[in-house]
Amino acid sequence: MRLYRMELFKLMHGKFFLAGLPVILAMLLLYFAFVCVGDERAVVNGKVYTGYEAVREDREITKEFTGPLDDETAEQIIEKYGFPSQVEEYYGGFRDENYLNGFVTEYLGNGYMRSWDDYQVSTALIPVSQTDLGRAAEVSGEEIILDYTKGWSVFLDMLQLGMILGSVLILVSVSPVFAEERQCGMSALLFTSEEGRDRDVTAKIAAAFTLTAVVYAAVVLSVFLSVGAVYRLEGGDCMTGIVTDSLNPFNLVTMKPVRFFVLLSLGADGLALMALCAVVLCVSAHFETLFYTVAVSGIIWMLPMLIRIMFGGLGYIVICGTPLFLVMTGVLLDAYRMILIPAAVGACILIFCTLNGRRTYMLSEGGR
Repeated sequence: MRLYRMELFKLMHGKFFLAGLPVILAMLLLYFAFVCVGDERAVVNGKVYTGYEAVREDREITKEFTGPLDDETAEQIIEKYGFPSQVEEYYGGFRDENYLNGFVTEYLGNGYMRSWDDYQVSTALIPVSQTDLGRAAEVSGEEIILDYTKGWSVFLDMLQLGMILGSVLILVSVSPVFAEERQCGMSALLFTSEEGRDRDVTAKIAAAFTLTAVVYAAVVLSVFLSVGAVYRLEGGDCMTGIVTDSLNPFNLVTMKPVRFFVLLSLGADGLALMALCAVVLCVSAHFETLFYTVAVSGIIWMLPMLIRIMFGGLGYIVICGTPLFLVMTGVLLDAYRMILIPAAVGACILIFCTLNGRRTYMLSEGGR
């Protein structure tokens, strides 16, 4: 335990980690304030609301209609707020919509909005049963629930960004675990300690995974607190496809409650960061300099993206299980039908790289 505390203290007091974690959380906060909340806009009874006021107003007007969505409810919403129709050049959406009439128009209106110069203003509602919403409800056997779900959309967006930034922090912070000791010539001395070689390596690995867990927890907590404070996390029983704008009656996960998909995302994110930590530990055990460890770890982390770009769909379901892809919301939606394959790939990376890194370091020149 003493060795573990020492290794953890050393990792968590590294200059990059001490500076990097606050920077990541600050970047998330700035993104949330200026991109997520800053872009909010709602028009209610002719009055324009922006930013936090738009969020608050959208949440307030949605309360009146929260519950099962049917044709009568949709008609009441349009009767009260009308179909949005105002278009502005280079703005890809109607400028006079609020959350309610925007939702009804998107899923039940007979018009469309593809871009500012390719749209048709809705003039009537399509019966719910004849839309993707109705077909999804029929396939799933569940009611269509109307609630304010914008918070979940922002949550998933910020969570993905936070996990990518957190991956960079882990990549650099964990790289010194083995490589720095060999670079400084300290590995041989450490192996002569009274705790022994096995305990020393175990303590290093445990400290690295603990640091990864701290990064994961910090990102998740910051996203929960910021989104929950402004948007409130309501509408957890609504369909995932409504939140992610990917409603598809033939995709099982888009008909699942969004709470289910958020838990799935959190689990995949945790696996991704732990697998990345294992990869970095393995690379750190194979190289004797910190620079090469960081460089090679970064290349391995980004390699699945290059493979995807160069070879298209070849082996896509397999590379979905790599640390880079596991944190992406769109990948989880695509791979849900075969989610066990990416999960197994991620678990194999985690186990193999951890064991290989441990064995390599113990058999290295410094461990003899």
